[in-house]
Amino acid sequence: MKTPEVSSRTRVGSIPQQQVRFPSVIIDRDLTVFREGLRWSFAGGKVLINGQDLNHFVTQDSSEVAQWMGLAQGLDEYRKKVLKEVEESDQLAKFEAVVAALLGKILGRVKKVYDQKLTGLSWSLAEGQFVLNGINIRSFLALYRVRKTDKAKKFLKSLRGKLSMLLENHQQSPDYERVHEVVQQLCEEIDTTLSSEASSRSPHALPLHHSGVS
Repeated sequence: MKTPEVSSRTRVGSIPQQQVRFPSVIIDRDLTVFREGLRWSFAGGKVLINGQDLNHFVTQDSSEVAQWMGLAQGLDEYRKKVLKEVEESDQLAKFEAVVAALLGKILGRVKKVYDQKLTGLSWSLAEGQFVLNGINIRSFLALYRVRKTDKAKKFLKSLRGKLSMLLENHQQSPDYERVHEVVQQLCEEIDTTLSSEASSRSPHALPLHHSGVS
């Protein structure tokens, strides 16, 4: 039985999708991958969705955080499939650079919209995916692991703080009881990611100096 959706309010924003089934991967010279009816490709130094420049969607003036997170998730999955199928090459290096730049832009747009939400917490839970103020927490966490920047780290900590607020106030509503376990798990995942990053930068993780003996 499908898990019913739980939410404080519902808001959806996404790019229209073609209702056509395609094989998931068809790697050609344009690094073509089909995902949920959308054709992802890379040509002319641009990531394209159904032939349209993804950067066009990223630069649109929209407050729909769900749209940004949907783009980020799709882009990350596209990246993973390409890296899995394609050998190292100049094209692959350019592809990774363009993807990294796009993910950085998307993170910036998400943070800008999120910062504009000065009051209240909007959340939803469906099929194990927890969305806070339009942001899929687990998707953003996966995105952060790919694109770790100082701004993204601060934003992730901000999300962690918002989740803590939900945990502290969960007794105010029966609905919060139903998401307590999921929110707690997300907090632990964020803490683990941040702590492991701190550990990797600790002095004992630094490489030994070369002795000069060959």
